[in-house]
Amino acid sequence: MAVRITRTNPRTGKIERPWQNRDGFFVLGNPESGAQKHHARFAKRVRTIEDVATLLGEGYSLRMTDGESPPSLISVKSLTIEEIEDADSASLWAKTTPEPPFTKEDMMAELQRAMLVQANQIAHAGDLSFAAAFMGFETENPTYPYCEDDPGKVDLRRFNATGYLDRAYDYAFQVGQYWRFGDDTAQDVREFILGANQQASTGDSSPLADHDSKCRRAADTAFGRWKLKEGSDLTVRELALLGFMTEAAVRNSLSKESIRITKGDIDNAVAFAWLKKRRDFIPTRTEEGHKERWTRDSRFLLDRHGFADAFMQILRGYPITAQELAAKAKVSLAFIEALAAGSPKPDLDALRLVGEALDLDGPHFAGVAVQAALRRACGVGDSADSLDVSGRGRPNG
Repeated sequence: MAVRITRTNPRTGKIERPWQNRDGFFVLGNPESGAQKHHARFAKRVRTIEDVATLLGEGYSLRMTDGESPPSLISVKSLTIEEIEDADSASLWAKTTPEPPFTKEDMMAELQRAMLVQANQIAHAGDLSFAAAFMGFETENPTYPYCEDDPGKVDLRRFNATGYLDRAYDYAFQVGQYWRFGDDTAQDVREFILGANQQASTGDSSPLADHDSKCRRAADTAFGRWKLKEGSDLTVRELALLGFMTEAAVRNSLSKESIRITKGDIDNAVAFAWLKKRRDFIPTRTEEGHKERWTRDSRFLLDRHGFADAFMQILRGYPITAQELAAKAKVSLAFIEALAAGSPKPDLDALRLVGEALDLDGPHFAGVAVQAALRRACGVGDSADSLDVSGRGRPNG
């Protein structure tokens, strides 16, 4: 069972849900704080909807939002609290962080075109056979190789660059698995963007040559956010990307506030203080709690989906291959493949180790897997899609 908490705003008619802040907490007001319960220093923060429901039963009020308006503290008397059989976890609460300016799918479509330019230059500087080996298919026009081929034919799973951009997108806009972006990815994505071919032999530009392209905006925003965290000075462009502003607007604001630009850069501490005052700036989520969120969301999948389907989504969401998972958990690859197929072996120790290797609650994972094994032995189906465990998660996963 899941707990659903809603309110229909009497002024707008919109449905409001519990507000989850950028660090994954739900925020409540303590009735003992009286008229000051709405102040941040008196707020009670919890991680689960179940904890929210418990505190509401004690008279706490809850910050609610329709996902667009700022969250407001609402009395429990105005809320509808109900238990439901099943629900997508995302439908149980709402966030008010700005939506990414474009989808990851659209960015990946740009990357497909960029990889065609890479292939063209490989053929141009090397040989058609080299380019075909790189792309996985032969060009339709050997005179202008890969300039007229359908970008949809490009299988992005072939390229490490897909992973760089995938992680950069999540980190740039603080969505999805934003925590996967680290020092190595920062270096990888920067080297790829700066080292990529700028144009094809026909003179047609790569999306990676366009500073306003989706690939460049995601990569440059992620790199700027990483610099902000690392204490490095930022450029005007990076401030503009992080603040969802134009460079002209940034320069105008910096001038009004008498903030100096030294050799094209703004001091890190000054840049951070300036960004915190921008309405659309999304602060980088803290590392605290991301494992707890991962454990919570994965538990939700395991409890409410077929085992194979849940395991598929978990494995796609964790930056590890099946082979690496088997080595980390000290089990055989066949054991992992059986899990992916929905046919877990009822080996409690091995199942616990796999769960812990994925940063899950090991005993809970093992228990759900054993239940799935028993259902299968009794002829009770456990519907799920098949899983390709040969590589890392899909670019849009």
